[in-house]
Amino acid sequence: MPKKITTNDISLSLGLSRNTVSKALNDHPSITAETKRKVVEQAIALGYKKLKPSDDGHPAEPVPAAKSIAYITKQQLHHGTGFWMNVISGVEQIISSNGYEMKISFIKNEDIDSLALPAVLTNNDLAGFIVAGSMDRAYTEKLIELPLPKAFININPDLSLAGLKADVVFMENEDSMHQITRHLLQAGHTDIGFIGDISSCRSFMERWFGFQRAHFDAGLAVDPAFCVTSPSSDGYQLYDSLSRALQGMNELPAAFVCVNDKIALHVIKFAHEAGKAVPRDLSVSGFDQIDEAEFLGFTLTTVAVDERQLGQRAAEQLLRRISQPESVHETIRLSTTVVFGESTPPHAAAISEVNRLSVSTDPWLQEQERRSRPTVGRSTGT
Repeated sequence: MPKKITTNDISLSLGLSRNTVSKALNDHPSITAETKRKVVEQAIALGYKKLKPSDDGHPAEPVPAAKSIAYITKQQLHHGTGFWMNVISGVEQIISSNGYEMKISFIKNEDIDSLALPAVLTNNDLAGFIVAGSMDRAYTEKLIELPLPKAFININPDLSLAGLKADVVFMENEDSMHQITRHLLQAGHTDIGFIGDISSCRSFMERWFGFQRAHFDAGLAVDPAFCVTSPSSDGYQLYDSLSRALQGMNELPAAFVCVNDKIALHVIKFAHEAGKAVPRDLSVSGFDQIDEAEFLGFTLTTVAVDERQLGQRAAEQLLRRISQPESVHETIRLSTTVVFGESTPPHAAAISEVNRLSVSTDPWLQEQERRSRPTVGRSTGT
């Protein structure tokens, strides 16, 4: 006598919980169309006898596969630099190569304030969605509550990553900023400022942590008078708001560590208008290695990231979530590379080496260096 197929058999064959299988077979709205399709197809293949019949009395047909994925982002993120356009390109490459159509939805500030979700998230053919860029806590929590597979690229810093019911993809932040700050401290700078709205996203908050940790390791305190970290409506991405913040300082520090290259470019512009030169009078570093920095006339110390790969990885993670809805949620950080440029001085050790080489190759400097040495055993002529 053939074995009777149960929901437990279906759940074991798919790696899903019995609860998920049961809900899928009963067309529960909390289960995605893609998961329902897989469960019904497997149930038919195994010979499960309790499939919910269709309206005409015949056995239910497999649920059609959802064929679109939504890309949700804030409207203002796509003004200014090509960073987020490269992220979109990376997402689209993975999405399209797996047979999905990408639907982009730009969220306005008023939508966030009123907790109004985009219409695209109600489409029946939606398999899941990607949220690019941090949004405020309440809106993010509402997105997380939606019964759809989801992946975030960055996230609000007020949300704990522990127990978060969503996958999040970042670039590495803290160690890169720690390395840049340590570089400046080793070069002899003790007055270093930090610029960035650390309340706006988790990445900026982690870069602030790296800045602080470098000071702690060096036994130095961060001077808040030199730091611009308070909330800003534009995140200091506009020159006017950053200029006002810098004008409010009694004096500028010897160096600024900025959360991204766009802010670093604003700082360099402000310094130029104040009659200061970078790096002679002020050292500046950024993050992201954007194309606009190529026109400075000198190289900018920054952090090289692959934003296209960031989009690809987020899309890959979403596809994994669609196929394995019960798997543990993940926080993913992609590696970065610190690129030291001419906008910050070399390490103190490197300066000493340059000075030593200069003395050893210039005859006049050699003579001056010889005369400056203490003479041992010379008679005092008593």
